[in-house]
Amino acid sequence: MKQLLSHVLLAGFLLVSATPLFSQLQDPVPPVNIIFDDDMSMSVDDVGNHAVLWGLSNRGEVNVLALICSSANDYSAPAMHAIASYYGHPNVPIGAHKGLTPILENSANSVYAQQITNQFGTPGDTRASYPDAVTVYRQALAGAPDNSVYIVASGYYQPLQALLQSQPDSISPLTGLQLAQQKVRRLVSEAGWFPSGNEHNFRVDADAASFVFANWPGEIVSSGAQMSQDVFTGPSATADPTQDPVKDAWQLFNGGNPVPGFGQVALLFTVRGLGTNFIVSGFNGQTTVGNSTSMCSGCNSWSQTPSVGHSYLNKQATAADLETILNPLLQSSSNMPILRSISPTSVPAGSSQTITLTGTNFFADSQVLFDGSGRPTSLLSGTKLTVALSGSDLVNPGTHALSVSNPEDGGWISATVNLIVLPTAPVLTGISPASTIAGSGSLTLTATGSNFTNKAVVQVNGANRSTTFVSDTQLQATLTAQDVANAGILSITVSSPGGTSSALTFTVNNPVPFVSSVSPNPAISLLGGGYTLTVSGSGFVKSSVVQVDGKSYPTTFVSSTQLKAQVSNSDLLSIGQHAVTVFNPPPGGGTSNSANLTVASLLGNITAPKKEPFQAVLEV
Repeated sequence: MKQLLSHVLLAGFLLVSATPLFSQLQDPVPPVNIIFDDDMSMSVDDVGNHAVLWGLSNRGEVNVLALICSSANDYSAPAMHAIASYYGHPNVPIGAHKGLTPILENSANSVYAQQITNQFGTPGDTRASYPDAVTVYRQALAGAPDNSVYIVASGYYQPLQALLQSQPDSISPLTGLQLAQQKVRRLVSEAGWFPSGNEHNFRVDADAASFVFANWPGEIVSSGAQMSQDVFTGPSATADPTQDPVKDAWQLFNGGNPVPGFGQVALLFTVRGLGTNFIVSGFNGQTTVGNSTSMCSGCNSWSQTPSVGHSYLNKQATAADLETILNPLLQSSSNMPILRSISPTSVPAGSSQTITLTGTNFFADSQVLFDGSGRPTSLLSGTKLTVALSGSDLVNPGTHALSVSNPEDGGWISATVNLIVLPTAPVLTGISPASTIAGSGSLTLTATGSNFTNKAVVQVNGANRSTTFVSDTQLQATLTAQDVANAGILSITVSSPGGTSSALTFTVNNPVPFVSSVSPNPAISLLGGGYTLTVSGSGFVKSSVVQVDGKSYPTTFVSSTQLKAQVSNSDLLSIGQHAVTVFNPPPGGGTSNSANLTVASLLGNITAPKKEPFQAVLEV
C-alpha cells in the first residue's frame, strides 16, 4: 500500500481527540462478499493484506469475489495470483490496472512482486495476461446479489474511477455507477488521515481518488492511516522463505521486520464490523479529496455536512489488541495446512486404502480428516502425509472430502480435495437354491458373493427382480412363478452402479412324471384304425411324451394331470400286456412308472364299441 508520509492539520488533531460520534453502521453478516482492490507494489503490507484475506476465507468469514490490482507495476497482478494459488485459490478472478500511472513517490516500484511471481507463480508472467480491472469489477458485481458486496480499496483509485465511468456492455446493461449503487453494500477506503490530512494513497492518485469520493453512489467508510500506523504485523519468525511467499516478500522488503498493517486493519473492520475494536468518529458526513489542481493535491477532509454517507473510523482496541488478532491470520501462510493434491484420486468401493496427500505446512500434529472426521495419519515430510482409510470408510460409492487439520498454531483446516469412491462390479459366487421344479411357484433366492451394495439388484436373464440387501456379501431376491413355470436354464447375475457380475445358472427342472391310469383299457386288437390313448397321472408338462413299450407317440398336453396320445392299431396287434409310460425331457424329468395296457382279441367276450375306437380309463 504505502510508506506512511502524513501531514496532519491541527484541526484534524482537535477533532480526533473529541468525543466520537455514536454511529449506527450496520455490521456485516458472514461470509462477507468481498472485492479486494489493492496495489501489491511498494510496501510489503500488501502481501500481508492478502495473507489475512485468505486466512479469513479459510475461517469461512469471507467469500472473495475478485481481486483488483491498482498498481502500474507489471508484476503486481501476477504476484497476487501467485499468493492466491499458494493458498489454494488459483481461479479467483484478478483484474489488472493497465495504465502507466500512478508512479509518484515510487508507487509503481516493488522489490518483491517480480520475485514472488517468478518463484511462486508463473515465471515471466505480467499484467498483460490478466483482464482489465474494469471488466473484472463489472463481472463480479453483475453476478452478485443486490446490496451484498463489500469493496475494500487498499491501494490506488483509477480502477474504481474507471468502474464508475464504465458504460453498459455485454456484461451488464447497467452503467458502472448503477452497478455500484445496486450491488455494493459498502466501500471501505484504506487511505487518508482523518478527519483531515494528507496521506500517500490519496496523494499519488489524487484525481482518481477525488472523483471516486465525489461520485460514489453509496456508503463509504474510511479506515485512515491515523488509526493503523501503530499496528505492526509480519510473518512468523520460523517461516521458510523458500516455501512461503509471504515470508519471502518480507525478507526481500526489509529482512522480515514487522510493518504497519494498514490494509489489514481495514479488512478486519470490513469482515467483523465495529465490535470492540473500532469506533466511528465521524458518521454520515462527507469526505472530500483534493484533485491535482487543488491547493493541496490529495489532501482529504471530512465534514458533518452534507450527509452523503461518508464515515471514518478510529480504533477502540489498543494496537497490541489488533496485532493479536491480525498476526495469527497473517501467519496463516506458514501455519495453515494447504492441501494441493491426493494420490490416488479414486479408489474402488469397499477396499482399504492408503492415500498420500501433498501440500504445504504439514506438521507432527497434522491430521487428515475424512468427511470432517479424523483418520490415522502419518507425517512423511512437511509436504506429504498419508492416511489409512478402511473398507468401512469406503463402502459406498460417491465423493468424500479429504482435508488436513493443524490443531496447534491456530487450529487451521485446509481446503478440501475430493476422493472419488468408484462403484465396483459385484462378484457372485453362489446361489441357493440352485434349482427348482418347473411350475412350483415363486421362491426366495439367496445370492452370496462380494462388493454388494444397497443399490445392488439380482437379475434373471438380465431382468431385475425384487431384491433385499442383507450385507455386502449377501442379497435375497424373489423369483416369480412365471420365472420357474417352464423347465430351462436361467442366468442369474447381480447388477449395481459398478457393473454386473458374471452369471451363475439356476436350473428349472421338469418333474419326474407319474402315471396313474390309461384308457381304453383293455383295448381290442383291431386290424385298422387307431386309438386315442388317454393317460392320467401327475407331473405332466408340455413336452411330455407318451410311450408304449418304449416307443414314443405323438402326444397332446391337456393338463399337468392328463395327456392324450395317438397310437396306431398296428402297434397293438399283439394280444396281452403292454407297458405305458410318460417321458419328460431334461432338465430334470425322466421316465415315469409304467401302467399296464391289456390288448384282447375280438374272439373273447369283450364287446368292442361300434363305429368308433374303444376308449376307456384305467383307474388306480
